[in-house]
Amino acid sequence: MCAALLLPCGPAAALTRIELYQATAPLSDRSEAAQTAAFQSAMRTVLVRVTGNRMADEDAALAPLVTNARRYVQQYRAAADGGLWMAFDGAAIERWLTQNGQPLWGRERPATFVWLAAQTGGQGGQGGQGSQGGQSGVLITAEDTSELKASIDAAALQRGLPLIWPSAADAQKNHVDYSSVNGGSAAALADIAHRLGGDGVLIGRANGNSAAANVRWTHLFQDRSSDYSGALDGVNRAADLYAGLFAASGNLQPMDIEVTGISDLHEYASIENYLESQTFISHVSVQALNGDTVRFRLATRGGGESLQRSLALSGRLTPLSAGENGIQRFQLHH
Repeated sequence: MCAALLLPCGPAAALTRIELYQATAPLSDRSEAAQTAAFQSAMRTVLVRVTGNRMADEDAALAPLVTNARRYVQQYRAAADGGLWMAFDGAAIERWLTQNGQPLWGRERPATFVWLAAQTGGQGGQGGQGSQGGQSGVLITAEDTSELKASIDAAALQRGLPLIWPSAADAQKNHVDYSSVNGGSAAALADIAHRLGGDGVLIGRANGNSAAANVRWTHLFQDRSSDYSGALDGVNRAADLYAGLFAASGNLQPMDIEVTGISDLHEYASIENYLESQTFISHVSVQALNGDTVRFRLATRGGGESLQRSLALSGRLTPLSAGENGIQRFQLHH
């Protein structure tokens, strides 16, 4: 577990719905006032993560949740370094956000692969090291313990953004090193990243590997490409984009979809469970069966485009052209 937030920290460790509502906060002493302050601090962390808004901790519209944070605490216990770990009532927070027209970003979080070349100076060496234009540096891998990687990982956990770092073996197998990231083709790096499990790709060129290093980032996701500058801007701006695409707001509305390619009861049950697991869907029922096609009625928020993007993210359902009456259609991947 990652000690800072008590969340998984393996490759692309996607947070479960429960883990989205867990956080730790500093505890100054054992007084009730200090405990209340810790609850409120942890609630601010959770709200940044589950609204997708990095300024949520300062949003006056969310103040009632922060002020009444104690009311939403289900468990708490002492954590490392004198902090306090707690788990909040996620269902209650989601109801409050929905009823008050606030965005809600659930588990629909793209795994983002990170290629990061860090300039070190001196002569290039072995492994992930190399030189480019008179400069030398290293490729940051999963095994790296630099301040820069630690700060990027911490920022990703704060936003609830799963990252994938290449292992040294991955880099060697795919012939990727400092030089190929620092001056290579973004498209080629993206192809390798997708093969290694990334939905999105961050390509960074850093002028050092300290926490204060400046990093020039390129972020690729689906048909979008953006450039950012700053050590943590890659993670934060990527999370901002994903939240804009996948966070849903508004009241629940009925919507019908059709899923084709369902061949047996096991697949039917699997898809029904998958739909019910989505944060923006609160109810699933069957409207019609026709061969290998099932029409589901969903109670969902966020609109049709948001629904299509979210369901397509996992790769289990591929969007098809709309059917009669504009009903969204999906093909099941076996």
